[in-house]
Amino acid sequence: MKKIFLLFLLATFNAHGTSLIELYDRALQHNIDLSQKSLDLDIANEVLEQTQSSVFPDIKFTARASETTIERYKSSGSYNPSNFDRDTYNLSIKQPIFHLYVFDEIKKSKSILLENKIRQIDSESIIILESIRHYFNLIKQKNLLSLNQLKKELNYVRYQNSKTLLESGNITLQDYENYKNDFNRSKIDLEISKDNLIETKNQVYMFSGKELNDINDIKLINLDHETFNTNEIILEANLNNSSIKLAKQNIKKSRHEIASQKSRHYPTIDLIAEYDYVDITQGGSQFGATTQEDSSISLVLNFPIYNGGFQTSKTREARLKYQKARLDYAAAKRSIRSDLIDTLNDFNTNKKLYDLSRDVVESYLKSYQSAQLGYERGIYTDTQLLETKIKYHTSVHDSKNIMMDYLFSKMKLYYLQDKISLSELRKINTYLIW
Repeated sequence: MKKIFLLFLLATFNAHGTSLIELYDRALQHNIDLSQKSLDLDIANEVLEQTQSSVFPDIKFTARASETTIERYKSSGSYNPSNFDRDTYNLSIKQPIFHLYVFDEIKKSKSILLENKIRQIDSESIIILESIRHYFNLIKQKNLLSLNQLKKELNYVRYQNSKTLLESGNITLQDYENYKNDFNRSKIDLEISKDNLIETKNQVYMFSGKELNDINDIKLINLDHETFNTNEIILEANLNNSSIKLAKQNIKKSRHEIASQKSRHYPTIDLIAEYDYVDITQGGSQFGATTQEDSSISLVLNFPIYNGGFQTSKTREARLKYQKARLDYAAAKRSIRSDLIDTLNDFNTNKKLYDLSRDVVESYLKSYQSAQLGYERGIYTDTQLLETKIKYHTSVHDSKNIMMDYLFSKMKLYYLQDKISLSELRKINTYLIW
């Protein structure tokens, strides 16, 4: 009864493993790259606000209180000064009237803001794609660990049987050594699988901020194959892919930078209004206590004439960055085109391999069922039954891996076209075994 209860608890625990949706939700909350993109967007908003603030008045108020002590004073006149206090107040208002470069700087800041919005949206799409990849990698490594455990059991049985066969003279010493080496090798393969699983869990931890131990396996199903046209997906990617959008935005930003640097050659006009108040106590003036109050309004024209060629060099630098941005745009289009074609080839290949692997699984399943029946009738040995079982599980393992590669290549095609969505993630989550 206790064993049945424990098995029931274990089955219940496995049935509630972390789903693909839960991994995605964790990554949305704890992924470092996505958090950095969000902060970059906030920073860009602040930079835009700072740039826009330069068109508003600059108001300053200064107050100063000083005490002067005169310890030695020589003069041929009759005035004999004494210690005095001075209070000074200044209020100044500076209103920029004509700063042509400011408007280009605002446009550049808006371009940077839009660039960071694109990066954040792209990072959210990457979270979907990477959630699928990490979850699939966990499934692959856990299934490989189970398969290597079966192989170790088979090699252990062979190794134990070889001892008996060697003692009876039915096999040579070389055959015995081969069985022994195969068993030792299977133990090493099992340890490697454990290490690889730990490494994959560490990658998931870096991605989502939490290690996943309880996951669900994937089931083999009949998939509705989708057909992609190469020219159509390349055209779609050239319009919507985030990398290309960023490259285009970088060109716009470079144009605004050129205009901003050129505008700094033009004069600036500012309206400045000032109010001053000075209060000096008795003794600081030969006329006694003094107060002075004045105000002024000025229109200031600042015309840059020569600054050692600095601004001209900055303009040339901006033009060079614009040329580089255009090259980056061309490189992005080439890279996306190459990535799309390679991914589409993988998708088409995995589609054919998956259909073939399903047939292979069916063949090995029939062989395994026949071996089970033969073992019950005493025709098959336990070693032969275990060999057939491993071949069947190997075919299932390979078919699942091909299925996951097929699905991931399809999701990557969606991502490159900026068509990947949470609905696709939910659909894949239904393929898991619950």
